Amino acid sequence: MNMRRMKSVALLIAIFMITGLLFGCADNAGNDGEDNGNITTKQYDVVVLGAGAAGLAAAIEAAEGGASVALLEKLPVTGGSTILSGGIVYGTGSKLHEAAGVEDSVDDLVSYWTERADGKNDPAYLQFVAERSGETIDWLVDMGVEFGAPAPTGISPVARAVTSPEHGGGIIRPMEEYAKSKNVEILLQTEATELLKDENGAVSGVKAVDKDGNELIVESKAVVIATGGFDRSVELVKEYAPQADGHLSFAGQGNEGDGLLMAKEMGANVLSNGGVIGFRAVEGEVAYTTDVCMLMWMPYLYVNKDGNRFVNESIDYPIFYEELIKQPEQVGYLIFDGNTYMEALDKAVEKGSAFKAATLEELAVAAGIDAEQFQATVDNYNEMIANGEDTQFGKNVTGHPAIAKGDFYAVKVIPAILGTMTGIETNLDAEVLDAAGEPIKGLYAAGEVANGNFYNKVYPASGTSIQMCLTFGRVAGSNAASLAE
Repeated sequence: MNMRRMKSVALLIAIFMITGLLFGCADNAGNDGEDNGNITTKQYDVVVLGAGAAGLAAAIEAAEGGASVALLEKLPVTGGSTILSGGIVYGTGSKLHEAAGVEDSVDDLVSYWTERADGKNDPAYLQFVAERSGETIDWLVDMGVEFGAPAPTGISPVARAVTSPEHGGGIIRPMEEYAKSKNVEILLQTEATELLKDENGAVSGVKAVDKDGNELIVESKAVVIATGGFDRSVELVKEYAPQADGHLSFAGQGNEGDGLLMAKEMGANVLSNGGVIGFRAVEGEVAYTTDVCMLMWMPYLYVNKDGNRFVNESIDYPIFYEELIKQPEQVGYLIFDGNTYMEALDKAVEKGSAFKAATLEELAVAAGIDAEQFQATVDNYNEMIANGEDTQFGKNVTGHPAIAKGDFYAVKVIPAILGTMTGIETNLDAEVLDAAGEPIKGLYAAGEVANGNFYNKVYPASGTSIQMCLTFGRVAGSNAASLAE
């Protein structure tokens, strides 16, 4: 991971959010509308809400289908959670996979996703995305997105994940430029507040508010909701994902569940198994790309407040999260010593995110860990390293040094989330369904706001969410354009 580049992306977004700089806004929409005092009315064939991966994909496909398209984004920049991500897309059968000689199949990918959801996701959705996953990656490449060679993510050894060297921005920026080249009108700092419907109950546009508080009516023949998850909504997390209540979110700032709520007001059904994209963070850090927060990835000994080891420290991050939240006070301590010292440790101590001591006993007292059990755990861990086998959790300990040399450090690690796994129910045409399973005419949804069919409780592999966002975003945009003809 290129930490410097990720820091730059995070800083750029922060600057835009603070200063309110715009790369486009409602005033530059280009589709002349009627101005009635502080209310402006505009007309488009298709309106897309949310300019992350799903929204951009929908806007592009709708525009290529011949529709006039407005893309509304309430933040000052496009990208949603994707631009904050590592830029990974999971799939099979793309030209990149073929060139790398990856031995895989759609059926194997579906089997993996099914296994990771304990069979509690919708097989039709898995099959649908898996069959199109390679084509979606090729579509991005044709648009100018660059990827490295496929590599494994999750717990499967199959090399399915392709990663942009520019991370999330390497996906979003080419998509944004391509959307603009197709005359998609991107209205930044423009927040949709309500879906509109006609006398027959079909969706006919949205109400929105621009950065100056002026009301905007956007009339359309179809609306695509692609507003992301609800990580930033305390109320919705408590309602749909209570296990994550109070957990730090590294998702996009706009993930407040507004699209979900607007769809519910239209009668949309919601699917939820209570899952989240579980992650972790060093306490006190607000971005996982800082040098202090990056300490959490080191595969050394983790203990809980009772001094007990509780997980294979090298396990995939969503599984680690599931174990972390079971621990006392939902806290883990990552242990370093003189053999594994890193400069960021001293910064963590200065910030109060880590503890430092000359002995293990003093470290336990400082961190609030049971000292006697902690010493026993370290002794057992060192013995397993000496024997070359982790008989407790099966971690590969080859090359790991014993915890024996002062000074000693304990970094405090807490749960965090990258996204939610609850969504508006849709069919394979990305149409939003009501409680009776009937499509709400003119309303489509894609991405994290509509992922309830895809997961159970534990996220299967990095890049899965972006793949799903892109694939169903494309379907939503194409079908919305067809409806608008």
